[in-house]
Amino acid sequence: MKWTVHTLDLGEVELNTRRLIPNEQKIDRMTFPVQGWLLTSGDTRVVIDTGFRSPEILKRIGDAATGIETPEQRLSAQLARHGVQAQDVHYVLHTHLHIDHAGQTDLFPMSTTVVINRRELEYAVSGLSGPSYPPEDIKHLIDRLHSPGALWLLDLEGTGGEQILPGLRCVAAGGHTEGSMIVIAETEAGTVCFSGDLVYSVRHQLMSPTTLRNDVIVTSNHVVSRRSEKIALKRLMQTAPRFFLYPSHDWPVLVEDGRVTEGGEKTLRATMGRCFCSIGEITQ
Repeated sequence: MKWTVHTLDLGEVELNTRRLIPNEQKIDRMTFPVQGWLLTSGDTRVVIDTGFRSPEILKRIGDAATGIETPEQRLSAQLARHGVQAQDVHYVLHTHLHIDHAGQTDLFPMSTTVVINRRELEYAVSGLSGPSYPPEDIKHLIDRLHSPGALWLLDLEGTGGEQILPGLRCVAAGGHTEGSMIVIAETEAGTVCFSGDLVYSVRHQLMSPTTLRNDVIVTSNHVVSRRSEKIALKRLMQTAPRFFLYPSHDWPVLVEDGRVTEGGEKTLRATMGRCFCSIGEITQ
């Protein structure tokens, strides 16, 4: 079963740089895309992440984030571009449940199965999570928990990964949040890995040189230990000898033998002086 990837443009988020770069003291702000994806194979439709509920809701986490959105970037409008309505979607997979990833899940009927790593839902309702897990988003998931077939909880830390459908599986991310997961899909062009927020900036985390050989860079945007985050990033880069990496807030890149070799991010072109192909065109 081979999947086709369609990117859903769900707005933008503007962040203070201290949320990304450790020990950053400047008040500069950076703007990142907020993305979900529609995966199709025959008549089967799967959505990965649902964006934020509204731009205003991001104000709850203080000056760290501002939401930006046009009517065309609402999830329903993005799905309609592909001739899909919410009731047509069979599964919704959440890389994690942060404010900008699970805000429109209540758009889908109970006949759509929402898939989450159990550890992520546990953390979201633990009282340790703060405003990054808005009650409007999480309470809806509890309702699904008590509706037969509406919620599928994975146990990725213990199972080592679980198959959702042929050619589509989830594995524990091991970083960013307590229960983040990575989604891996097989396409005609090869393996595609949706990393959620484990990779926030390809250039900053995977392509910036350090004093250590082949090292990856940890951002300030995580709740696990720095050691766990670094291990998770290194493991991610070993997903396959060759795969397409789709971060939630950056443009896709091609990874070969643990290194970024091609991609669509504008900063990559400026940094490396190369003309990159569109990864979206490759996978469709």
